[in-house]
Amino acid sequence: MYLTAQRVRRIKGERAKVGVNVFLHQHEVHDLPENLKNDNSIVDQIANQNPGKLIAESVDLVPGSNAVLSFVDVVGREGLDKEPIRDFLHQKEHDIERHFREKQEPFTDSRQDIAVKFGISYGLRGQEAREYKVLAERAMLLFDSPEPPKWRSEAPWIVIHRNVSQDQVTFSLSSETAEKLKQMHDEPGVPKRVSIDHGTMGGLESIHGDLINNIAPILTDLTLEQIAIQGGFILCDPLTHKKIKWPELTEI
Repeated sequence: MYLTAQRVRRIKGERAKVGVNVFLHQHEVHDLPENLKNDNSIVDQIANQNPGKLIAESVDLVPGSNAVLSFVDVVGREGLDKEPIRDFLHQKEHDIERHFREKQEPFTDSRQDIAVKFGISYGLRGQEAREYKVLAERAMLLFDSPEPPKWRSEAPWIVIHRNVSQDQVTFSLSSETAEKLKQMHDEPGVPKRVSIDHGTMGGLESIHGDLINNIAPILTDLTLEQIAIQGGFILCDPLTHKKIKWPELTEI
């Protein structure tokens, strides 16, 4: 079991949106060692190399292109009851206060069947105990009432074409998508095309990351969260015939 709660921030233009994303993953018995105690690397190994099967989530901001401000990662045996997990996390509150008075690196601790790691960005220093408690509570809320990953289950109907010419990259809506968005917004028109010079695009992506996360809201007049609720979108390249589904970023 891998349970994580993250405070994340996404910058859009001059404004920043902040929220908490929580994910619950499931593992096979052989994915974890028999004894987690004193294994301070196990949380990183699971989080980075083998997170397991996503079975539930609670998302304030659609994952991807978000900066993580703080996090609580919990790794444990499958089948653990909520009370032992809750008690273990609660017991660490005072340890975390003491830890960050002396050190700056993330806090880790473990026992035989469960391990936890908590980290926080420099900008939130001094709020470690409060931040840990908030994230731990959000994590346990999802563990108590697992919500399936809804925005991954819908079939996307928003289609964006990506055309590359010698001078620029152009993003545009399919005609069917544009028509449906007109009806959704009850407006005479929706922006249908964004063109960016190759040189400009490289500079923008170095600052903002994958530009499609910024272009899709411009084309659709929807936030990334609203797009995700619709099932995400499909990015098509007419030249190569490749289709990428967002937000999973998997080829279909």
